[in-house]
Amino acid sequence: MAGIDLVTAKKVEKQVERGTRLKQLREREDSDIARLTERAEIPSQSSSSSSSPVSTTSSPTRRSRSQRKKLKQSPSISVKDLNLISTWDREKLSVRQATSTFPATAQVLGMDIGSMAVSKSTVHRARIAGREQAAEKIMELRNQEIPERLVLHWTKNPLPSLSGDTEDRIAVLLTGEDDAEFLLGVPASSDSTGRNVAAVVLKEVDEAGVRDKIIAFCFDTTASNTSMVQGACIWIEQDLGRSLLWLACRHHVHEVILKDVFEASLGSSSGPDIGIFKRLRDRWSFVDSSQRETVETSEDLVEFFATNDCQQAEGRHIGLPEGGSDVEEPSQGGL
Repeated sequence: MAGIDLVTAKKVEKQVERGTRLKQLREREDSDIARLTERAEIPSQSSSSSSSPVSTTSSPTRRSRSQRKKLKQSPSISVKDLNLISTWDREKLSVRQATSTFPATAQVLGMDIGSMAVSKSTVHRARIAGREQAAEKIMELRNQEIPERLVLHWTKNPLPSLSGDTEDRIAVLLTGEDDAEFLLGVPASSDSTGRNVAAVVLKEVDEAGVRDKIIAFCFDTTASNTSMVQGACIWIEQDLGRSLLWLACRHHVHEVILKDVFEASLGSSSGPDIGIFKRLRDRWSFVDSSQRETVETSEDLVEFFATNDCQQAEGRHIGLPEGGSDVEEPSQGGL
C-alpha cells in the first residue's frame, strides 16, 4: 500500500507541475500580446549610465541620435492586427504557417524578435478574436446601409469542412435598390429538407433584423424550395405571415425547359450521364474548331418549322384529310 501511495503522490505532483507550467505559459503569451500591440520604443537610459563619466570614445551600449530616431520610427506589428489576420485567412495559412511567418515579418520591420515568445496557441486565439471583431464591423456597416425594400436570396452548395469532408452550406444574401448587395452568412445545414432550409435562412434574417423589409425571394427551382406543401418558400411565407413575390432563378427555369425539349427529341435518360454528351466530351479534343459553323437561326426558318409543327399536331388530333398519306410521307422520311 505504501508503494501504491508513493506512485499516486508522484502522479499528483507531476499534474500540479504541469498545470503550473501551463498557467505560466499562458500568462507569458498574454503579456507578449499586450507588449506587441504597443509601439516599439527605445528603453530609457539607466541612472548608472547617466552618472558615468563622459569619455571621448563612444560606448558600444550607447546609440547614436540617428539610430535612436530610426528605432522610434520603426513600424510595429502585432498578432492582433486585423489586416495581418485577414491576410492569413485570405492566403489560407494554417496556424503553424502563420506562427512561422510572424517572427520573420517582425524581423524585416526592424523589431527585436529575441524577446518575442509567440506560440501557435497565441496566434490561434488572436485569429479567433480578430475574426469576431471583423464580423462585428461588417454587421455594423451592413445595418447602416440596408435599404427599406429587399429581395432575399439563398442557394445551397457542398463545401469542404475542417475535417476534410464536405458539408452542405447555405449562402444567404440580400439585394436592394441601387445594386445594394449584402451577404448575411453561409451557415451549415444538417439536411436539405424545405423546413430546415427555411429555418436556416430565417435565422440569418432575424440576426440581421430585416424581417419586415423583405418583399420577394430568389431561389433555385428544386423540390425542397418549390414544393407547395413542404417547400422552403412556403415555410418562409408562413413564418413571415405574408405573401412574397417568387423570383425563380432564370438559369434553372431555362434548364427545365431545355430538359423537356431534349427529352421530347431524344427521349429520357436512364442515368445521370447523357450518352451523346459524354461521347462529345471525350472526343472534344479531336474536333476542328476552325471548321465550326453556327446554326442558322433566322426568323423565316423559325416561322417555317413552327408552322410545320402546328400543322402536324393538328393533323394528329383532328384526323388527316384525303391524301393525308402524301403529307405524312415527308415526315416519316425526315424521321
